[in-house]
Amino acid sequence: MGDADQLVEISSTHWMELKDLFKNSWPKHEFAYYLLCNYVRWTSADPRLKENIKIYSLNGCWRTDETFALKEGFEIYFYSAAEGADSQHLVRLLSLMDWDAWQEISMDYLERFHAVVEKVINIRGLSIVSSCMANYYYLVKNQALEMNIPPLPEGFAFESLHEKHLSYIYSQWPLKDNISYESGYRLLKRLIQYNESVGLFDRSGLLVSWCLSDQTGAHSDLQTAVEHKRRGYGRMVVVELAKRLARRGSDSKAYVLSSNENSIKLFEGVGFRKIENLRWVVVHPRDPTMTENLSAKDLP
Repeated sequence: MGDADQLVEISSTHWMELKDLFKNSWPKHEFAYYLLCNYVRWTSADPRLKENIKIYSLNGCWRTDETFALKEGFEIYFYSAAEGADSQHLVRLLSLMDWDAWQEISMDYLERFHAVVEKVINIRGLSIVSSCMANYYYLVKNQALEMNIPPLPEGFAFESLHEKHLSYIYSQWPLKDNISYESGYRLLKRLIQYNESVGLFDRSGLLVSWCLSDQTGAHSDLQTAVEHKRRGYGRMVVVELAKRLARRGSDSKAYVLSSNENSIKLFEGVGFRKIENLRWVVVHPRDPTMTENLSAKDLP
């Protein structure tokens, strides 16, 4: 990390310009594009969110290096369009971030950036709480629009999700043991408030299956109530959400844990294709009283 390096905030007035940098070579950089689309949309709907959403560059050079890091609450996202993504440039940027601001930090990032994360973990003395690998699936919007949804059972209906469904959805969330209650509950609340979502409700109005979309635009938190599994409801909500996103002009994607065989079969059966891998890593700041350094064998 150079002595003269500075973490320079990118003003929200430039977020649209930053986002449009990643239209080049479409869809090579769609991860960054849809991520920034999400936060432009969030802050347009509620400008108060800008207080807690910060996007940074290294030395203010984002127009030339096409590299940024975004911090929102306990989450950090980052991306670089530069070739050789394990370069010291991105390491220097991430090393300047305030990793001590929260008790835990969650990161979703493309597998090709993992060498960068390993270096930052060592430089900043972070401890890994969990590390999961996921298949990264993609579906173009035109294909989604052409899909047919099987007829719904009599009396069933699709509806967008609302905050009144949050407690039940959190109680069924399979990732709630990987992250604190405060962080996880708050995350799901944001997604339901601001992003597209689909719930399938039975004739009595009970929620039986659902799917959210996350900050990167991906299908997320797909779940079906235990008593309603193996009836094809998960497939229905996945296709319905893909269609809703496509009508807004967005392709669809999904991150499916490599150990989740049922969801892998579902998304591949619908027509999503795997394009690469993604990591979900949660870290804690190191205890300042502990002086030992992490070695390579300690890393995921």
